[in-house]
Amino acid sequence: MKILIVDDHPATITFMRLAFTSHGYAVTTAASVDEAIGCALAECPDVVLSDLTFGNHLDRGADGCSLARSLRSMPGTADVGLLAVSGADSPDVRRDVENSGFDGFVSKPVDLPSLLARVEQLGTLVASRRVSTVDPG
Repeated sequence: MKILIVDDHPATITFMRLAFTSHGYAVTTAASVDEAIGCALAECPDVVLSDLTFGNHLDRGADGCSLARSLRSMPGTADVGLLAVSGADSPDVRRDVENSGFDGFVSKPVDLPSLLARVEQLGTLVASRRVSTVDPG
């Protein structure tokens, strides 16, 4: 399964890359929304794990929710699995996550076994989405 990890903190990227590659996943990483969109279009990931805030961005509209809306709007990425992974955990944040097209939310710091299980479940959902969108004729 292909995973795209989107976060602007190098330590988070390193930790998650190691965790997923050691479990047999193909991992690509991005540190910004623009980079993530490019990677998603080029790599066709099954699941995208994205932080919600990117402090090093000049464009304050470039956050995880805008990434989710962009990926959902493009034919090549509309069926990808999307998990928000963030330390920002409040009812308002969860509502924004749900409204922007994410499939779920995981609080930081992450519980790795739970995150791996969620990614596996989401991978199964994505496979069924992709099968149902294939034109039989």
